[in-house]
Amino acid sequence: MAGKTTYEMKQVEAYRIAEADGFRQHPDVYWHQAETAPSSSRAKPTKKAKKTAKPKTKKAAKDKLTLIEGIGPKIAGLLNADGIVTFADLAKAKVGTLEKILKAAGPRFSFHKPNSWPKQARLARDGKMDALKALQSKLDGGK
Repeated sequence: MAGKTTYEMKQVEAYRIAEADGFRQHPDVYWHQAETAPSSSRAKPTKKAKKTAKPKTKKAAKDKLTLIEGIGPKIAGLLNADGIVTFADLAKAKVGTLEKILKAAGPRFSFHKPNSWPKQARLARDGKMDALKALQSKLDGGK
């Protein structure tokens, strides 16, 4: 890897992780995993990341977090990468934890305000879609 920049090494690592996962998630998820992966060995963390990711995220149990006002596909991918995959997970999450996830993802995400996300998730989890729509009509981008 002599002569490659840190960015190029992260790019290669993100591709390796994505390839091992079958390119099933958003590219930002793999980039985040590459940034947090130990840099000493590439092959072993990729296999470990794949093994630990599967039990956490079962396809049948995954909710569409983009139904929450203020959460788009990229933020949903970040939350999924941190183990928040259902409305129940999001409902239990503390606003401070959500803010840390967004801040760690960079300035592009850190300006989002997740204050209402747990409340919206509780309504969605409980199947109260009319109440969720009423709440969302009062919100502006999840705020």
